Amino acid sequence: EDANGQFEMNWDYDDALVTADRHAFFKYMTRSIAEKHGFRATFMPKPFMDLTGSGCHAHVSLWRDGQNVFSDRSDEIGLSQIGYHFIGGLIHSADALAALTNPCVNSYKRINAPRTTSGATWAPNTVTYTGNNRT
Repeated sequence: EDANGQFEMNWDYDDALVTADRHAFFKYMTRSIAEKHGFRATFMPKPFMDLTGSGCHAHVSLWRDGQNVFSDRSDEIGLSQIGYHFIGGLIHSADALAALTNPCVNSYKRINAPRTTSGATWAPNTVTYTGNNRT
């Protein structure tokens, strides 16, 4: 999306297993089509030091009886107490979650990477919460 040859792939939300299947199939399909045309597709997190790395982010919600339990229209930013507690759990467990969200050594090369040609790394390097933290 930021470096040469990158783009953002979006699909509608679904349960975790369907979403994981879509993610795995997308990567397989992309590699297969690239190979067919003599190219190589990589999802390596940081293949080039001077370009923005590849990443994967997820939008997470929790639903009960057709209602998003993270939503509360009476809250200043629209977040329920359960939503705030969920964020607190993520912050509390961020160091441990890094083992899942950074599955290979190359993933860690994005964290605190030098500025890229575009000036962005799009990789979180601190445990924070704000209403619009783009990293």
